[in-house]
Amino acid sequence: MKNKKGIMVHFLVSLLLTLMIFIPACYLVSGIFRTSQQAEDNYTEFVSELNKFAERGQAGEQKSILLIMDEATAMVYFEKAAQEVVIDVEAKLPNTDYFIDLFKPGQCDDTKNCLCLFRESDFETTVFHEGVKGKITVTPKKILCTNLDYNLEVETCSIGEGTLVNSYTCSNGFMIERNLAKKSSVFVGSYYEIPRRTVLYFTKDESNIIHLIGNYGGTNE
Repeated sequence: MKNKKGIMVHFLVSLLLTLMIFIPACYLVSGIFRTSQQAEDNYTEFVSELNKFAERGQAGEQKSILLIMDEATAMVYFEKAAQEVVIDVEAKLPNTDYFIDLFKPGQCDDTKNCLCLFRESDFETTVFHEGVKGKITVTPKKILCTNLDYNLEVETCSIGEGTLVNSYTCSNGFMIERNLAKKSSVFVGSYYEIPRRTVLYFTKDESNIIHLIGNYGGTNE
């Protein structure tokens, strides 16, 4: 009888410990999925509002749009026919400059501009060596892309709060990132970052080009 009680007590203690570990883990995983879904839904709404502004907005008008981004993700704009966006990173410390190359996803039509949310990516990195800049090559794995019939431009590619960085210079499009460079490699110490929620502002000129205005070039050292 005592042995049965001991077994029962051991079983109940084991069950309690399992629940104490399992339930918080479920909440954590659930929170991660909710966060990712929120960013995905926001991308869809972001593009919808942008399209409406391109169609109905007047020259000189300004519109604000909320952008929500997960960690290690980026919003990347590819100009038509461009196969990659290149970011030239000028760092504050010597011998730490580098490039970020973002490859164009197959979802994009080469005859149109394309706006993509890089949700997950593979990274290949090389460090500064004998006068040659380091490079992060970003190949998207999980993406959302939308082809656009209008042009987007940024005032500067240096968007967000900067850490040990002088500037980003973009070619063939632009990138708005949330710790993509920071999370991609241990050697990266110079980057810009935006908070999870960021309000971006857009204006339209007489040529129907939409210009992005935001919080640029701050420092956080």
